[in-house]
Amino acid sequence: MDGSVKERTNPKSAKTGSAIADRDTPLIKDCWYVLDWSAEVSNELKNRMVLGQDLVYFRDQEGEVCALQNRCAHRCFPLHRSNLLENDTIQCGYHGLIYNTSGQCVKIPSAPDKKTSGIKVQKYPVVDRAPMIWVWPGDPEKADPALIPDYDWVNTKEWGYGHGYYHLDGNYLAIHENLMDITHFSFLHGSALGTPGHAESKIDVTIEGSVVDNYRINHGEHVPDLHRDYMGIGFAPVTRDSHSKFMTPGFHYAYSLYMDPAGTIDGRKDYRLRILHFISPETQYTTNYWWMFARDFKPEDKKASQFYSDTTLDVFREDGDAIEWMEQQWANEDRPDFQETHVPADKGAVEMRRIIKRMAEEENIQPK
Repeated sequence: MDGSVKERTNPKSAKTGSAIADRDTPLIKDCWYVLDWSAEVSNELKNRMVLGQDLVYFRDQEGEVCALQNRCAHRCFPLHRSNLLENDTIQCGYHGLIYNTSGQCVKIPSAPDKKTSGIKVQKYPVVDRAPMIWVWPGDPEKADPALIPDYDWVNTKEWGYGHGYYHLDGNYLAIHENLMDITHFSFLHGSALGTPGHAESKIDVTIEGSVVDNYRINHGEHVPDLHRDYMGIGFAPVTRDSHSKFMTPGFHYAYSLYMDPAGTIDGRKDYRLRILHFISPETQYTTNYWWMFARDFKPEDKKASQFYSDTTLDVFREDGDAIEWMEQQWANEDRPDFQETHVPADKGAVEMRRIIKRMAEEENIQPK
């Protein structure tokens, strides 16, 4: 993914009156977003931008993950470029102020007798739920861990998965929309994911609360190239039952059931895939994106897991290229009178954008 973006649109100047969210709609703060892979956080300082907020984070001596505002309250020196001490405090690398895991300054070396109670940085709610770490960038009083999607099944022996991550130069809604509208499979990804009739199959959209589910079913086609070798059923005709669900601004869930009525391999008729998409806006126009591509066939085959890690990275890079190219078009030639056209396959994506628009309006209501 390459190319430059000349200028970003100021979100404060976003068009008003639109019924659906667009790339300038304010980001949703009161939501859980992935911060990192759980296995990649240790007793060392790291940093990441989430919704325009720079965080420093690490795993303390007790194994708990701590996330704080990544700037010293004195002169804004980045704390991730500072020193993590043995007692799980951070000493600023500029003037030596020391902060505990609550974000409270506990010592000023140049003024050891000065009270530090009024000097602190923001602490963020964090939940470590393997294999992901989640952070809540909004009102901490609303940070209910029960709102984090349930994916504990991925840690069981019945499922194997490939996984990956990349940074995207594009608004996060474009990722959600890309995942909702899978008619692009045949055209952007070719035979890796698409089949001749996939883009033409009927789409049903259901909405439950803030969850939008795109559903389609295909009969009589073979499995896409991506799964043929490890599923092992060759070109046998199957029924492909697919769902793509917008769950939260930070999470998208897709799953497919491939039904082989002939039982080609030892009489097995059902093969399941589940794809977890973790989408964390870095800024208004940049995004961190993690995924897990899980399967219930050959779950303990490490070569299969590596295959899915490598090949899905290639596939999702194609999505990333498309999103970045569209972002460049918006940023470099944002004509005030231009409006995108919707086609029937966009129904689920449009409903998703309606929900995001409503969330943003409710979150940004100014108290009287």
